[in-house]
Amino acid sequence: MAIKPAGHRVLVKPDEIDEKTGSLFLPPEVRKNMGDAQIFGTVVSVGPTAWKAFDAGEPWCSVGNRVAFSKYGGFIIQDPETKTLFRLLNDEDICAVVTD
Repeated sequence: MAIKPAGHRVLVKPDEIDEKTGSLFLPPEVRKNMGDAQIFGTVVSVGPTAWKAFDAGEPWCSVGNRVAFSKYGGFIIQDPETKTLFRLLNDEDICAVVTD
């Protein structure tokens, strides 16, 4: 992967948006808008100083955790090698660890 978060950033792979809802196929523009508003994803990488400023003891989450994050938080970045879309967030934008 060509993206490595710096400082207090966290790299998250947002959940995929289904191509259809019910029996209706969603146009690519609608799927993109839904992806921009996505709030769930999986932590891929954590910056070296994430959660250090909060004196929280342990990090709130780690690589592989499924998390909920701030709607429209951070920004969307595409891996130049794989063309996969990720969300690069500040550590404070991680709101919860989601367990199934």
